[in-house]
Amino acid sequence: MIMVVGAGLAGLTAARALKRAGKEVRLLEARDNVGGRVRSRTLEGFNTDIGFQVLFTGYPAVGRNLDLEALDLVALEPGAVLIGGKGRSTLGDPFRSPRDFLPTVFSPYLNVLDKAKVGRLALELKVGDASDLLKGPDSSTEDFLGQYGFSSGAVDSFFRPFFGGIFLRRDLHTSSRLFRYYFRMLIDGSIALPRGGMGQITRQLARGLDVEYGQKVVSLERNPSSWTLKTLRGDFEAEQVLLCVDPPELERLTGLQNPFSSVGSRYLYYASNERLERSNKLLLNARPGTVNNALWPSNSVPEYAPEGRHLLSVTVLEDFEADEDVLDARVRSELSQWYPPGKVEKLRLLGSDLIKHAQFDQPAGYASNLWGHATALENVFVASELTSMSSIQGAMESGEKAAAVLLEDVMGLSRSRGS
Repeated sequence: MIMVVGAGLAGLTAARALKRAGKEVRLLEARDNVGGRVRSRTLEGFNTDIGFQVLFTGYPAVGRNLDLEALDLVALEPGAVLIGGKGRSTLGDPFRSPRDFLPTVFSPYLNVLDKAKVGRLALELKVGDASDLLKGPDSSTEDFLGQYGFSSGAVDSFFRPFFGGIFLRRDLHTSSRLFRYYFRMLIDGSIALPRGGMGQITRQLARGLDVEYGQKVVSLERNPSSWTLKTLRGDFEAEQVLLCVDPPELERLTGLQNPFSSVGSRYLYYASNERLERSNKLLLNARPGTVNNALWPSNSVPEYAPEGRHLLSVTVLEDFEADEDVLDARVRSELSQWYPPGKVEKLRLLGSDLIKHAQFDQPAGYASNLWGHATALENVFVASELTSMSSIQGAMESGEKAAAVLLEDVMGLSRSRGS
């Protein structure tokens, strides 16, 4: 018996691989549903994902593990709308959306050289295997962009909010290897949402698996030839244990030291009776503020809101642990500069999600401190973003490789990170 602890992306991916190989697998999940940080819920008829989640269809692990057609994906419009001191401007991909050509050409937020450099960078990153972008020299993303020749205006107004939404940090101190890899993923595929919400991804992975809900593992106890997993509702025994929980839980259960700090964020969800936004693109705050980025998911996927209603999701990176009322007031103050007078006051706050561990910090050189899948505890293994990168690709890839360790699958183990 292999006991998998945690039914998030890593745990579900690993359990599926193990089950396909004929192993007896059981999952223990502390919550009453699967998904970890990739879940959806309904708030007053609105479908809200836990945090700002989107699927990069270019991720290699996504193609291996998900039935994308069954997810009924809706691709978001490529590019973004920048809103700041120079007004409102669209930056798009003219090859995918020809109507964005002129707005992009005349956008005041990137100068002519910046726009040419974006195209040149895209051509350079398209060459070779995407996994190769995670190798070689590393620096901060901010240093890489400066050395590449991007203007400070382009970095501040576009790259900080756009990749801040991915890294959950606007300072761009995150590894430039990751920046290049994610840029390549944007080229290789689309950014999409399932019609039923991001939770459809983990629900699809969970089909056919034996999951015990409401089972938070309190401790592991070693027996002569097995492990006892003690939970608040009883004990479970297994010959092998695969831990697929958040880094703070991994530290608690194994005693292993996590070398990375957590990066948190906050997400506020608003209901509107009126369609305030016509664009289906990501909205970026081109200047520092409480709002980093926002999206009206119901513009692209009407199923996210009841008929005749609209849903707004706002991402907050700075001071994200502040009181919800305080953040709501700050968000409304900034949004009131985006929309006509009196409109933002009519938005109704549905709720918010405070995620203290949304990612682990991934500065330049972070890869040298990544965990392996084995632990100092005999027959206790790890599947976690800490073995790769903090993303859907990283979690699913880790689940695949952990299963390969248990199955002694040489081919699976030889797959490069990011491939």
